[in-house]
Amino acid sequence: MIAMILSACGSGSSEENSSTDLGGKEIEIPYKGDNSAARSLVIAEVLKDVGYDVVTTPVPASGPLYSATSENSNSFNAAGIFPSTDKSYLNKYDNLEVYDDKNIIDEANVSLAVPKYMKDVDSIDDLKNDNDLGKSVDWTITGTDNRNGVMKETNEALKDNDFSDWKLDKSSDEEMLKTIQEKYKKQQPIIFTGTQPHWIFEEMDFKMLDDPDKIYGSGKEHVNLVFNKNFKNNHPAAYKIATRIANDWNEDDEKELSKKIYVDNEDPQKVAEDYVNNHESKKDKWTEGIKEN
Repeated sequence: MIAMILSACGSGSSEENSSTDLGGKEIEIPYKGDNSAARSLVIAEVLKDVGYDVVTTPVPASGPLYSATSENSNSFNAAGIFPSTDKSYLNKYDNLEVYDDKNIIDEANVSLAVPKYMKDVDSIDDLKNDNDLGKSVDWTITGTDNRNGVMKETNEALKDNDFSDWKLDKSSDEEMLKTIQEKYKKQQPIIFTGTQPHWIFEEMDFKMLDDPDKIYGSGKEHVNLVFNKNFKNNHPAAYKIATRIANDWNEDDEKELSKKIYVDNEDPQKVAEDYVNNHESKKDKWTEGIKEN
């Protein structure tokens, strides 16, 4: 009876009592510039703390992001926008899997965007047959790298006769942001491809346009981890840590981290390190039961 009581007192959940091996030590986390840098670098720091060798690789667009994750069985990313925006990349690469038990970001928004001082523009429908609006921006939508999901969706929409006068300028994230900031400073009209959350919407007054035709999906996009299908077996502890972070990620923290990196121009690596060091209780929860080396 005593043995039974002691056994019962010592029992707990399998999560509490099990320990998870690191597996392979080398991991790559590609990330897409200012869209996912903060969360990607924080995950990397936690993984480093338990003994992994982590390489974080900035990439210019979604195309290279998914290609890198597909080609490297030791890779995952924290930047997948679903169910619509990045769907084409999941269709292209059959060795990827999405962790969606819990979203990293629950409410992501993808559409066209304008400054709030463009008071008469609230919907993508406003672009149809509006000569004054078209002329004010030279019938141009300012875009980003053509390998991003939002560009694929916009290009597809422009094939519609209602948008036959419009063109989409492709560039890069950096060039697009520079153009947006210049136009905003001068209070000039601009229409651009937008995704939220993004630090620029926190720092300047922009609005996402309504999308009545569902060009950019249902309007209920979210952000998820995307793993190479071999990753979980190769790095069981890293998979557990990354998914725990996804389950527990604080969007307000991400906004604060992104501000430090992109507005205050602090060193991104140092920002991530400081965050992990200042949130020991979170890190302990994320790494509980992990066999550190």
